[in-house]
Amino acid sequence: MSGIFAYRCWTPEIPYPNSTMVIFFGPTRYSRNELADAVSNETRESLPPDAVLVLCPQDFSQAVREDLADQTVMAPVGPGACVGLYAYDTDGTLTKHSEEGPDAARLPLDYLRRQGLTVLFSKRGGLVETDPTSHFVKPSGSIDSRFLRASYALSEGAEIFFCAYWLLPKLQSDVEYIHLDTSGIASIAFAATMMKDNNVRPVITTFHSYDGLDSHPFVQDRADMVLISASQSGNMYTKLLGKVKDHTRIITLFSLADIDNNGQPVLCDLRFDERRNILGYHPTLLPDLAATRPIKLIGEHFVAQAQHPRTTIPGVAHRPTVVRAVLAKLAGKQVFRAFRNSLVEKEERGVWIDVDALVGTSLFQDWIDHTLVRRIPLVTAAVIHLDDDGPAKTVTDQAMETVSRRGIVLEPARVKSLSTAIDEMQATSPVIDDASPVVVVGGVTGRGSELLAASRTLREYAPKSYRIYFAAAAMPFSDQDYDLLEANLCYPSHEFHVLVKLCLDRLILRESWLDERELLQGYEDELPSPLKKRLKDLRTTSEGLLDNLFLARNGKTKLQLRRNFAFWPDTKALAKVSQVDVFVTMAAVLENMRTGQQISEEERLRNDAYTHTVLSGETFSRYNDGIIQAAILRAACPIELNYRDAPKDSYLIYDLIRQMVLLRQQPQGEALCEFLIALCTGRLKLRMEDETNLITVLRSCGRRGTAAEKWLMKACQNAISSSNRE
Repeated sequence: MSGIFAYRCWTPEIPYPNSTMVIFFGPTRYSRNELADAVSNETRESLPPDAVLVLCPQDFSQAVREDLADQTVMAPVGPGACVGLYAYDTDGTLTKHSEEGPDAARLPLDYLRRQGLTVLFSKRGGLVETDPTSHFVKPSGSIDSRFLRASYALSEGAEIFFCAYWLLPKLQSDVEYIHLDTSGIASIAFAATMMKDNNVRPVITTFHSYDGLDSHPFVQDRADMVLISASQSGNMYTKLLGKVKDHTRIITLFSLADIDNNGQPVLCDLRFDERRNILGYHPTLLPDLAATRPIKLIGEHFVAQAQHPRTTIPGVAHRPTVVRAVLAKLAGKQVFRAFRNSLVEKEERGVWIDVDALVGTSLFQDWIDHTLVRRIPLVTAAVIHLDDDGPAKTVTDQAMETVSRRGIVLEPARVKSLSTAIDEMQATSPVIDDASPVVVVGGVTGRGSELLAASRTLREYAPKSYRIYFAAAAMPFSDQDYDLLEANLCYPSHEFHVLVKLCLDRLILRESWLDERELLQGYEDELPSPLKKRLKDLRTTSEGLLDNLFLARNGKTKLQLRRNFAFWPDTKALAKVSQVDVFVTMAAVLENMRTGQQISEEERLRNDAYTHTVLSGETFSRYNDGIIQAAILRAACPIELNYRDAPKDSYLIYDLIRQMVLLRQQPQGEALCEFLIALCTGRLKLRMEDETNLITVLRSCGRRGTAAEKWLMKACQNAISSSNRE
């Protein structure tokens, strides 16, 4: 980092562009080579200057004078240039130290300051401009197509000292505090106090722009200094006038504001001026608010507000491997439950796997035969299941039975529960003191906490063992969570095998039923009989939901899958397929669209500070089986069904519901109750205009239909009206 800042400008004495070279030395050490580089750089792409003005600290004046006399240093300047040397003191006062150049009192300092600061501001990208489709909303609330970022200009040592030099006349010994509007300009305050070299240096503090103006502890009877980083309006200066003693010490570093007549001290007026600042910026027109999107300042950075939501449609290409290879083969086997209570954690889970049902399937038996049994070595020292009497014990029993049928003999004592292994370890540790294999069997795991706990236990039980982990199913939140579990279990060279790897957030997936239950409980005394039965189902969660996940068609007939379900190839026994089979499939597809490693960014269901993605309204037209529509409504996150800022998709869904209301006796209207409950609970949101039109439709048809439909239509009207009033 150089201690020298050099630039070209023009002055009234020599009124030609780039006619004058200014070389500024900060208070830090420099080398003759740095001076030679600065001179060379400023003459490489321009004609030699007519004048060179050198500003340096008094301590360096003699050394700088000698360096300027070196022809190898000043050769690029040429023999005809006038070279003036000026030394500055701690107050910024200049004294002439050469025979050439004007007297110090006649130096055009306003030109030197304004153009020099503009050069470094422009060079460092201090002016941030939007693209044609955006506009800035600044901390003051005003709008513009550009924003001044002073901190960008203050990135090099000599340049920071050059800025600080112009503050020295105002930084008198009585200044106790320097208040900054942003910490991004703290460097210039520290540089100025360093150059001032007072025995007692002022306290430097930040009031965080407009947010902190009212709460910051300004003191009116104290001679403080305030530095405003940049301004395009001059409003902050006006707001600060009554907060400090001396308004001449409220200094704006960089400004594009019209400040000619209000007496505001400004270090650098960045506006274009034919005489004082030909390097400045021309004015621009205000942006068209209707044609541009806002970008707001959050902290120290501008962050774009979300544009109109992106849309995406689930398709066969988005299904994870588990859908095709596992779920399609388990359909109709009653392996899954929804909204079942966890006895351990005493809360409902959106998806549950019944291991007893799973072990009775051919898919499980194939896995036992071709994976689990084949991977158990004959010399296995122990087979440890994670529970004494539960899913892991069931899987272990099935495996040991298959091992026995094949004539492989494992002593019964080698098969034990984890609790038994821990008891053995209490008596003697380690129990297994060689590298013999140890097999660990689990039932269904979420993020693998049970398996990881077993892994920690085995570090003492069998520290040298080779471990092989098996689980009937793993249901982590995402591929990334599964990869982390696998990496932890397999380190450094162990194995992990699982039959069903199903990435789902089971806590989020329960939300639709929790919301529905809460809604119905609030009107329990007035519910029609079908909805009272529905509430009873939602309260009895120990067994979970199997074929009663969704509200019945017409309040009576359960939703069923018709032929040709796109996500299950060659599935024939559709009559046995349960609602939960369809729900789990669609939940797996949507979760894969959110977190799957193979999903492209254009098709990903991503919702964060920068992006809002919704399921396209065409989704519910493409998948017109009521059971699939219901599964999507239940498996989607509310943000993915928020169409308040998606006019086209909102209208498509409004029109779909409108047709369902009119055709509710036909197959096209079979999922009407599911759409109504989604609107009632706020999971599905349309534009206010579309919701208002929907109320009109519901009122015109509300007297017809089943008791459940009429109640839901009325509840939907009330929910929409209440939401829109808010």
